[in-house]
Amino acid sequence: MIVALIGNDEFSKEKRIEKFLQDTLGDRKDDPMARQILFATDPNIESVAETVITACDSVSMFSPEQTVVVRKADELKADDTRELTKWLSHKPNCTLLFEFSKLDGRGEFYKTLKAAGEIEKFDEPQQYKMAEWIANAIPAQFKKQIDRDACEYLADALGNKTKIVCEEIEKVLMFQPDCKKITLDLVKSMIVPQRKNAAYEINTPFGLRDVKAYTRILNEMFRNGMEAVPIVASLYYYSIDLLNFITLTKDKKMSPADAVKVMGKNDFIFNKLGRAPECANRWSKPLLCRVIRRLSDIDYEIKSGKCSTKVAQELALAALIVR
Repeated sequence: MIVALIGNDEFSKEKRIEKFLQDTLGDRKDDPMARQILFATDPNIESVAETVITACDSVSMFSPEQTVVVRKADELKADDTRELTKWLSHKPNCTLLFEFSKLDGRGEFYKTLKAAGEIEKFDEPQQYKMAEWIANAIPAQFKKQIDRDACEYLADALGNKTKIVCEEIEKVLMFQPDCKKITLDLVKSMIVPQRKNAAYEINTPFGLRDVKAYTRILNEMFRNGMEAVPIVASLYYYSIDLLNFITLTKDKKMSPADAVKVMGKNDFIFNKLGRAPECANRWSKPLLCRVIRRLSDIDYEIKSGKCSTKVAQELALAALIVR
């Protein structure tokens, strides 16, 4: 059995590796003589490929076969990759698992792995789906119910790194093992925001003219070290898109779906998640044009040094909708 796990969902990959060891070794899964865990980044291993091949082809006097797991396999050296590709092309009879963060599907190594065994994808959940992932994963993993608003907070605070989310929940339950439900107050009291916001995340509250959400995210971005220039650029191009959307839907009477198709945007992201039809109702075209001109001015002032402090930049951006 040869399996390759590819993706950045570290939590799910860990669970799959545990299942692989359980399925292949059963009661011997914790027996060091029955399994070998290798790291492609281990400087003490002269050739990872030779070590893997030797381990898979040999049997121990204590075990009829060895299960081999290669962690961080995307860090394999080119020589190791070529040697493993050649060996795997003969479809050896072994119990072997490779764990990758990423692997080019066009490469010979990927094609050989696919022919010799199974490839399983473990992609991280999209950020907008993270709250749903938490709502499903926490009861299954920790046997605890969790409030929906707690899921939303965790997704916003920790992002889509599944392993980090579960590690933080483990810490919470270490201090509150008897809690019947994981609540918003509980996670807020023990888990602080760790995720860096992407510049585009400010677009929707800006479009909705939601002063509270807009200023909160803006402040978080500056506190987390984000520069003002990408924020200005994100708002500038979003404002132009919104102006085009208003023109197409209100002046030319297009449906929102047809409008985003003309604009080359994704309907689900721009209309459903971004709530573009609702945003369009919050802005007049003259006001949006003034905001676009002001964003151009702010960009010039920042780059020319006229608006050089973080406080001045935050206030200038906040003033776009705070009136």
